Order: sequence, then structure tokens, then C-alpha cells
Amino acid sequence: MAEKKTGSEKSRQIANISTVVMFLFICAVFILETFLAQMQINYAYAATVMIIAFTVIILILRSTVERGNLAFNIPFVLLLFYTSLVLIFDWNIDHFFILGPVFLAMSCIYSNFNRTLAFFIIQNILTGVLIFTSVPIGGLGVPLFTVLMNWAIFLIAGIIILILTRAATIHLNKALVNQQSFVDLLDTTENFVAMINEHNEVVYASRTLSQLGNTAEPLMVQGRPVLDLFPGRSLKIYAAKMLKEKNNYAEDWEFTLNGQKRYFKAASHGMRTGNALISLYDMTHLAERDEIAVMKDSMKIGLFFMDSNFVIQDHYSRYLEEMLVDTRLYGKYFTDVIADSVSANELNAIRDYFNMVLERTYDQEMLEDINPLTELHYLNSKTGDKKVFQFAFATVERGRGEVFLLVTVYDITARVELQQRLADEEARRQEEMQSLFELIQVEPGVFSDFMQDMEYEFETITSILKNDALTAHEALVKIYQSVHAIKSNAVILGLNIFSNKAHNLESNIKRLREMEGDVPFAEMLDLTMDIEKLTVDKEGFRDIIDKLQVYSGGKGGDIERQNVKVLVESLTRTAAKAAENMEKQIKFIADDIDAQAIDSGPRRVIKEILMQLVRNSAVHGIELPDVRVSKGKSETGTVKLSIKMDESNKKINIKLSDDGQGLDYKKISQRALGNNLIKKEDADNRDALNKVIFSPGFSTADADSVHAGRGIGLNLVRDRIKEVSGNIKLRSEDDKGAVFLVTIPV
Repeated sequence: MAEKKTGSEKSRQIANISTVVMFLFICAVFILETFLAQMQINYAYAATVMIIAFTVIILILRSTVERGNLAFNIPFVLLLFYTSLVLIFDWNIDHFFILGPVFLAMSCIYSNFNRTLAFFIIQNILTGVLIFTSVPIGGLGVPLFTVLMNWAIFLIAGIIILILTRAATIHLNKALVNQQSFVDLLDTTENFVAMINEHNEVVYASRTLSQLGNTAEPLMVQGRPVLDLFPGRSLKIYAAKMLKEKNNYAEDWEFTLNGQKRYFKAASHGMRTGNALISLYDMTHLAERDEIAVMKDSMKIGLFFMDSNFVIQDHYSRYLEEMLVDTRLYGKYFTDVIADSVSANELNAIRDYFNMVLERTYDQEMLEDINPLTELHYLNSKTGDKKVFQFAFATVERGRGEVFLLVTVYDITARVELQQRLADEEARRQEEMQSLFELIQVEPGVFSDFMQDMEYEFETITSILKNDALTAHEALVKIYQSVHAIKSNAVILGLNIFSNKAHNLESNIKRLREMEGDVPFAEMLDLTMDIEKLTVDKEGFRDIIDKLQVYSGGKGGDIERQNVKVLVESLTRTAAKAAENMEKQIKFIADDIDAQAIDSGPRRVIKEILMQLVRNSAVHGIELPDVRVSKGKSETGTVKLSIKMDESNKKINIKLSDDGQGLDYKKISQRALGNNLIKKEDADNRDALNKVIFSPGFSTADADSVHAGRGIGLNLVRDRIKEVSGNIKLRSEDDKGAVFLVTIPV
């Protein structure tokens, strides 16, 4: 293309020089003839016309980009300039019909037949106008007949020039274009193409073929034996055979070049000129594709190519669509296919990883170690299908040096599910073993009491869920209390796994309670399922106890429950467990308990409210040892319990006291005001504040834990006492402790 452009520029320069020479020639002839004829000419005026015409010509030559446009513009300006001199200055000429063909010939130099034809027509129209307006373009005194004969000769000469121009421009240019197109084809084709003469020497060669012979430019291999362009012994043998049959040859080549297996489709055809055209088509990537196609269709794995933009290519294994539950994957972005299965940050990390693989500058072992898709939990948002896939990536270089990712997809869903089942089974066995060790340390009577109370709470929850008269939020408050009671019992017995599950269930209930508006049905259904799971765990305790009884030779129904002993043991455990977790020292004293009161009263309610009150004293009342010492107290705090039977009034009087810091009324007031539980005028009213602490969800704890912070413990106490028509009173004194007085009818 560069040579063609250079030749075109030279041709244009010659034409431009000819234009300038013709202009100067007309000017010289005008000056010479008018001077010799002693015509009265204003040469200053004539010089102005000449300068204007010359300026126009120069502007046209400099501003016209397309050379063919000059085939009309330049000769037309020269014709107008020549005619202007004749008309303006009465220049008597007799060479008009001589210069006319010269102007036409100059038009031909710019090689645009259509514009030359247009100029020829305009030129003759102007000539006719001049003749029939009596302008002496044929000379002074020349008869009209002679002028017309000269015009006829001029027309014939012009037609001949046009015919020659057509032959010289259109056909010649077509031949040159065809020749140049062939050269351009050889220069741009990816095929290995060459034209060779009868001596098997290169006439033309494509750039790819010259590069195969380690030569960068095709011009450098012209005249060389074509056999020299083929490297390697096996390739030269193929080429030699082709040259023997070069007039009619077609065969597939398979050979190894630079350590890579290559496949060529070779052909050679003789030409009428005696030359031959050889063509080699690189079939390597097609052969690889066919091999991969056979392989990928015979394996139940996903296999596909992905380009540097993460676009899935057209050939992929037939199992890929089945695996991804998606059709027409070609053209889709792989990152879009997995977008629903990962977070936005994970997707960005995956893109970065793909770029690292494509760069091929990182250690392969390192890339395998950091592969973010070794276990992708795939989700198809349209169908809801869920699977687990493992992806492996390798780079493949295709034609033109473009690098693709070969992606292999393995469906490991069954393996992961099996691993999960094994892990769940192992966790279940570990959980059962831990529960076994925890239950061994519990007194049989205490555990029997726990099971009885837990059965009651689960039955209560079931009845609440079946009660259509309750709103969702009302039901949640009551369920919250029962779950809290179950958790409290599990905590004091040291049943950590079970208490943690109850704690998580309690968190979920709290979340639902804090929802604004109606609680969605789906959420309540999920809550019911979670309660059912906790019920199953509760039944597991029975199985464990049965096993322990079998091992010990005992029977489940032989456990004798002693009410006072069980109650004291439960409350002692409650205090000890809370003290351990709060890093406090607490002594629980219960030496003033009337057994008749326990036997006559609502045992479960008494135990439940006392457990909450003991825990409340341990968590909120008793100070840390160093704080107590700084106040002049003993390091060990005391919680005292007395239960008396009032025979005359048929009441049970319960008193629980501690020697802690008492109620923090300032903090209670701040929280109550913040939650709009009291009016501003009641901020210092201790009676109002004493009522507030029994409100559902109210707590002064800074963070919730398995022991406190949810604001349900004292609310549970209030509601349980109401259930048995009792009442509760509270007294508190700063740094001296708090006293709870509970009265329950027999």
C-alpha cells in the first residue's frame, strides 16, 4: 500500500507541474502576441487577472484531497482563464482549437474518466457559445464554415482522447487495483499463501509464509526457492511432495513444529501463466476443537472456553447446560452466570483471580491454592436449583496470540452433602456425648424436676401457637417467657448445648417481637420449626436418661423427688452458675424453708420465679469482689431465701434478699424515660420505677448474655405470680441490697 501511495503522489506532482507550466505558457503567449501585434493592452490589469487565476489554481491544487477531483477543476480554470484573456482584452487568436485538446489531455493526467468527460462537455458548450456570439476563436476573418470544420476536428480529437483515456485509466487502474488487491491479500491473510514460478521460486508470498521462513517482510523472500521457507524435516518432505504435484495437489499435513502439534490443509493449483499458487490453511485450532469436543462429550463434566472478558465461547460440553440448569450459554458473561451465588466483593475477587490466571506470570501451584471457586455453592435464581461446583482453570493460546481460559466444572454436590451429613452425624454424636457427661453430674431428682417443668413449658408454647385469639405479638411475648424459663432451667443444670440453642431461639423471638407491623406468616412458621427442633433435643434427654438407668440397673419411674431438696439444689446451682459467669463470689443461704409450703403451693411457679430472682440478684445486685471490698463489705455476696406457710391466711410468704448494691434507680429512670415507660414527673418516683423493671423487654444491662440483658426475667416473674393470684413487693436500699417479698395463695 505504501508503494501504491508513493506512485500516486508522483503522478499527481507531474500533473500539477504540467498545470503550472500550461498556465505560464498561456501567459507568455498572451504577452508575446499582444506585444508583437502592438495591441493597446493594459498590462497592469492583465497582470492582476493572471495573479488571480494563478492564486485560484494554487488554492485548488493545495486544498483538493481527492486527486480525481482535479480532472475537472484544473482544466476548467485554465479554460476560463484563457477565454477571459480573449474576451477582456480582445485578444485575437487562431490557436483556440489547438489548446482545447491540450486542456483535455491535462484532464486525462488526473485519471478520472467521468470528470474528464464532464469537462469535455462543458468545454464544447463554451466553444459553441463563443462561436455563435462571433468571438474570433478561429482567427480574424476566418469564415464560419472553416471555424465549424475546425470545431468538428476538435470534437473528433476529443472523442479519440476520451477513448484512449478510458482505456488508459479505467482498465489500467482496474488491473493495478487487482494486482494491488492481490498483494494486500497476501499481506493481510492469516493463511500461508505463495505464487511460485516454473522454477519453484517465490513470486509473491504472504506475510505468514515469509514469517514461517523466519523472514519478516514478504519482499525479502521473492526469488528464493519456496522450499527454503519450510522449517523442519517433516515439513520440507510435505512441501517437496507438493512441488512435484503443484499443478493439482490437495492433502492434509500433520507435523510437529516448535514442540507443538500442528495440522495444515495444503493445496496447489497451476495457472495459465505457468506459475502455481500454493495455499496452506492452519487447521490446528479446529483439530484441537474436534479433539476437545470428542473428549468433552464423553465425560460428565462441564467444559468451556472463556475469553479475557469472561465471555463463554460457542463450544462447550453438552453437560454444562444440564449442570448450570441454563441454556444458550454462548455469549453470556460467566461472572453473570454465578453472580447470584456470590457476594459483590467475592465477585470482584473472582474477576481479579481470572486476570491473574490470564496474565500467566504467576506460579501455577500458587494459583491453584488461592482458587476462589474450589467450592461454589451455585444458585440458579430462575429455577431455584442449588448445587455445589468445583472449578479448575487453565490458559490456552489460540490464533493471533489470544489467550483463553479453559474452564473445567465438576459437580461435587453429592460429595459435599455426604461430607455435611458425616459432619452433622459427628456433631450429633459429640453433642450426645457432651449431654451425657453433663447429665451424669445432675442429681436425678433435680433432673426429673427439670424435665417436668420443661414439659409444662413446651405444652404451654403449643397451646399458645394454637390460640387464634392471640395476636402474633401477644403470642411472641408468652412464647418468649416459656423459652426463657426453659433456658434458665438448662443453664442451672449446666446443659450448655441445650441452653445455647434455647438462647438462640430466644434471640430470634426477640427479633420478631421488635418488628414493626404484622409478623410475616413465613417467620412464624420458621419459629414453629425451630421450637420443634428444640423439642426433639428435649426428647433426646429422655433417651440418654433411659440409657443411664439401663447401665446402672435402675428404672426411670423409681426416682424419688424431694421438693425442698430439689428446689434448694436448683437455686444453689442458679446462684453458682451466675457467679461463675459473672466472676463474682456468691453464697446462697436457704435454711429457713417450710416444707409444707413447698408441698402445698404451686411448686413449678415458686421454683421458676425464685430462679429468676436469684439470677437477678447475682447479675444486677451482688457487686464484683474488689468493688465490695472498696465498700467495706466481704468479697462474698449473700443471697438469702425464706419460705413460710401462713396457716391463718392460707398464704405462702417468700422472701428473697441480697446484700448487694441495691437497685440503680438513676439508670432505671434513664432507660425508662428513653423507652417512654414513665412520665418525666415520675423520674424520681421509686414506686413507679419499681413497676417499670417488671415490664417486658426492660433491662439495665449494657449487653445481653445467656444470664441477663433480654428484659424478660422479671417480666416472667410478674406474669407467673399473676397466674397464681399472688403479688410481689420490692424494697431496695443503696449499697445494702434489695428484698423481694412474694405472697402466693395456697
